[in-house]
Amino acid sequence: MKPKPYHHGDLRNTLIETGIELISKEGLGGFSLRKVAAKCGVSHAAPYSHFKDMQELLAAMADHVTEQFTASLQASIEGQSDPMSAMEKLGTAYITFFEQHPAYLPFLFFQSGIIIQVDEGAEDVPPYPPFAVFRATGYRLFRSLGLPPELDDKMLMAYWSLVHGVASLLSSSGIRYSGNWQKVWQIILQSGGTANETDCP
Repeated sequence: MKPKPYHHGDLRNTLIETGIELISKEGLGGFSLRKVAAKCGVSHAAPYSHFKDMQELLAAMADHVTEQFTASLQASIEGQSDPMSAMEKLGTAYITFFEQHPAYLPFLFFQSGIIIQVDEGAEDVPPYPPFAVFRATGYRLFRSLGLPPELDDKMLMAYWSLVHGVASLLSSSGIRYSGNWQKVWQIILQSGGTANETDCP
């Protein structure tokens, strides 16, 4: 990874983005403020003007990705009156987000420490904002299909597994695919997204 140039006043975001790339490649064991500073081409002391320690930088990295992810998902469903269309747009935005930022997925789901409570009403932590958007869109779709509320969690996990599975595949450096990842999700949704829902045990 080459040192990243930064514009005056933008060192904080440069440290965050560089930190995400570093941790996604080397894990927590290879992560430190000193290493991030070196990758940015600044002094070892420079990060301390923005973050008091490594944990504060990690928290800022998680917030940085979460805010962008949430905004992307929310924008995708704005003005979508048809529930199935909203789910398709949402899943496409989910995949596109990680296609544009491949380092974000391994960091967010394996290194950032986020907690996602799937079951609504059983939360002992605040709802994770991107998942809250996904869940609300899913519930809206399930009601439009006439599915009973007791199937909500199973159906939500099924849809999330599909879209997150595609995003995980495209984020893997060892998987090469020349096709359109968004189309993969859309084909899955169109071919099987509404089939046999009531067969869920």
